[in-house]
Amino acid sequence: MNKNARRLMIVFLSILLVVCSSVPALASNNHKNSNKDNNKEYPSCFKDVNVNHWAYKYIMWMRNKDIVHGIGNDMFNPNGTVTRAEFAKMMVRTLDIDIYSPSKPTFDDVNKKNWEYPYVESSKNYLTYYKTSTGNYFKSLEPSVREDMAVALVKALGYQNEDVDLDILDQFADASEITPSLIKYVALSVEFGLMKGYPKDGKLYFGPMGNLTRAEASTLLYRAFVVKEEKVPFDEDKLPYEEEIEEVFIKPVVTVIRYDDKLEVNWNKIDSPKFQGYKVVISKKDSTPIYPDNGYLYNITDKNQTSAIIDNSTPYNGESDFGEYLEKGERYYISVTAVYSDRKVAGNVVYRTYPGEDYVDYSRIPTVTISNENGVPVLRWTKTKSEGFKEYRVVISKGNSTPGIDDGYLYKIKDLNTTHAKINNTQKYTDGDFGNYLTKGERYYFTVVTVFEDMAVEGKEVRFRYDGNENPEFYQKTVVSAVYEDGDLVIKWDKIDSPILLEYRLVISKDNPAPEYPADGYYNTAYLPDTTSVAIDPSKNYRNGDFSKLKYGQDYYFIVTAVYKDG
Repeated sequence: MNKNARRLMIVFLSILLVVCSSVPALASNNHKNSNKDNNKEYPSCFKDVNVNHWAYKYIMWMRNKDIVHGIGNDMFNPNGTVTRAEFAKMMVRTLDIDIYSPSKPTFDDVNKKNWEYPYVESSKNYLTYYKTSTGNYFKSLEPSVREDMAVALVKALGYQNEDVDLDILDQFADASEITPSLIKYVALSVEFGLMKGYPKDGKLYFGPMGNLTRAEASTLLYRAFVVKEEKVPFDEDKLPYEEEIEEVFIKPVVTVIRYDDKLEVNWNKIDSPKFQGYKVVISKKDSTPIYPDNGYLYNITDKNQTSAIIDNSTPYNGESDFGEYLEKGERYYISVTAVYSDRKVAGNVVYRTYPGEDYVDYSRIPTVTISNENGVPVLRWTKTKSEGFKEYRVVISKGNSTPGIDDGYLYKIKDLNTTHAKINNTQKYTDGDFGNYLTKGERYYFTVVTVFEDMAVEGKEVRFRYDGNENPEFYQKTVVSAVYEDGDLVIKWDKIDSPILLEYRLVISKDNPAPEYPADGYYNTAYLPDTTSVAIDPSKNYRNGDFSKLKYGQDYYFIVTAVYKDG
């Protein structure tokens, strides 16, 4: 290499070093008003942060804002730990907080002579500290951890007074490791998409006590506060075109609240010339759902519509890991993707339990009617779909006005084409709330449950007064025995427990082996329903039989007839 070439290279390297070292100084001089380089392709002056590094854009943005610096020898150390003192300084510079140096320190371990003193005092309202019986401590040299970042982001963006369902943290396997006093802040940081978890061994973790690296701190602060910085009046003379593009692609901020038995999704309005629509996206397994990878529930093209109801009234579209409809009691990841003409931007994710009812295909629901046909109650219903059909169940209840699959059944009908059943007390009821049989004159709720392979669907119940055959259990026969007690012949029988029992008649015949009442008369008188035995007195008259008086030594046939109110 000749001397002129060497001289030229030395000059080139010198210029490069001057340019790289001068950028922070320039940024420092314009720290409060430098908004125009957010989206530049910055030349990397850090040997360990090349243009392919995942945090390159954020580190260089923070560097050119004079928020972060290298550690010397053209190194940034992106994986190095950020101390709590360093993080305080980053917060002050990122938020443009006025420096404040009170005469009396807030924390016992941060002396006024310490370099971090003004930064800690200025940003203390956004940070955590340690309260003990001996005083308040900041612990400047300890690593800043992820839950500290959650507190800082939430407070800086003014979300600390927002309501949040702490169940959102159930998605993280290490949720129990979050400091109790910081749980709400972590939940809010996840709710508003400020921080996310990371997968490990098939589970999702938040890592609340994980040390915050320099690259992570730069990235999170950029993502959280670049929008805040863009709220300054737009000055076309000072802001290049690249900055305008950054402003166009706004991320939806999503919240989900329970509304009766539905979920209401809300998000911020996006006003951009490149905006094309909102996609409400749901997943059961993917904690970061986005359109089109995870399909969509709604496609909303009206930029002014910033809410939607999730109630199973609409089938899910596209790729789905849970089918077309949500299941009651199951938890889902819910987000909104903003669709622009040349990109798609996913909002934060909210993890919620669906409180509504399972979807029902109304064409499967039987229409039920009941009426007396030739003196017999007949239940009729509409034929259902054949797909997945298993059986019809005729269901009756005395007390439940909306009987269903859990209220037993009178019949199980496997034939799809059978769409009626007689209700006439010829078959016992199974697992009901009124016994084995219906009682004549009583009112009941009737329905038909159509059982499919994947679900059971109840028809609309009908209430009806049953006037068919009486309960066969009401018409019991007596079981009779004869014994001698103290020289007397005693006829005994088991008591019949029936609401329509009127009386008993003791029937005796000398010649008829099967005597009946009233054809073969009766002994003495009618006996009350509580009677279960009669001592035979030969002196008593027998009425309308084949004898008038009992005789000692004569064989007779004895029977007890139960007489019921309806004859």
